[in-house]
Amino acid sequence: MRLLSAFTKISKKAYLVAVITFFMRAGHFMSLPFLAIYLARQGLLSPSQIGMVLGISGLIFSLTSLINGLYIDRSSHKNIIIGALLLSSICYFGFAFSMQLFYGLLLLNAALGWFRSLIDVSSMKILVTHSKSEHLSYAYSARFIGANLGVVLGPLIGAVMATHQSLLIFYLAGAFNIVLAIVMLFYSEPPRGLEETKPKFNLRENFSTVIKDKTLVNITIINLIIWIVYSQIDTTLPQYLAYEWNNPAVIFSVLMATNALICVIFQPFVLRWAELTSPKISGILGSLMFSTSFILIGAHPTTITMIAAVIIMTLGELFTLPINGLLIMRVAPKHLIASYNGFTNLGMLGLSIGPVLGGYGLQLIGGREVFLLSALLPIIAGWLYFKGVSVEKEINNEL
Repeated sequence: MRLLSAFTKISKKAYLVAVITFFMRAGHFMSLPFLAIYLARQGLLSPSQIGMVLGISGLIFSLTSLINGLYIDRSSHKNIIIGALLLSSICYFGFAFSMQLFYGLLLLNAALGWFRSLIDVSSMKILVTHSKSEHLSYAYSARFIGANLGVVLGPLIGAVMATHQSLLIFYLAGAFNIVLAIVMLFYSEPPRGLEETKPKFNLRENFSTVIKDKTLVNITIINLIIWIVYSQIDTTLPQYLAYEWNNPAVIFSVLMATNALICVIFQPFVLRWAELTSPKISGILGSLMFSTSFILIGAHPTTITMIAAVIIMTLGELFTLPINGLLIMRVAPKHLIASYNGFTNLGMLGLSIGPVLGGYGLQLIGGREVFLLSALLPIIAGWLYFKGVSVEKEINNEL
């Protein structure tokens, strides 16, 4: 009851961020994973080309996040979000007209990655700006729950439309973004007078502060490894299912819904447990869970073992990614929140590297072998948690 009552103290703006995140994730997971299935089953692109199309979004997302964060720290995050949402909707609409155009899909998803970066970093700026320090973990939990509810809804809608080979899915994803842009018109930024106490913006000094923070750098490297592994579920697994299974869209939607429901139910409890014990232990356990899940998929790929693997992987996700994100928000100076989150997003290069490695892996060595090799990477992340990250002091000082 104490945990539930804490969520009632979260600001309305934090809930707005959760809603934005929900619809953004729903639009993403109803469209892009099923883009892989559609392209593979129609034989429009090779596995490596599909991997490149899906991976380019994460590449641009990561490479632009730091400069986006530095820009957002000195600009109107409201106007940035509105503009990025409207431009994202155009990208989704463009997918429906570009199914046979490899370079067209590549360009559209690259642009979508940039706009997603602007929206993501701006949303985190809103979250921290309007949350008290003692409520920050619960505000972050609300955003994470919103993200995973979107992952529940998105694949379910996508599965229905993918069964009918319907391209309407991309129009619906674009419509989500337009509605969110309209909602953001009613959002009010803090009065300018409240921002006058911030340190004067200095691009070179702020950049230097960001890249010299050892905690930030170490967590970003760990995130890179985890996202490379996690991306195999979003991009390589749909292709593997498309080639090897009779109903890939249905199976994939079940796996994604399982992932999201576990996140929604257990995330607040895992986050609180990690805060009260040790974020380092949490990260090591999560890394081992990632490895175990991919060994299951590669060694014995049945429906039951895949569901079990996704359950274990989801727990691994909860023991790593949310803890890392909360840590960064706690150690970041208030006037550099967007910049710190932008730098952390460099770890999401894994969402670009992973699909490309997975696509080539499917062609060269086969699906099961790709997942078995992927199981080795989280072990490296676990070692980095053990040897290279000292997080107890930063988090415990905030409790």
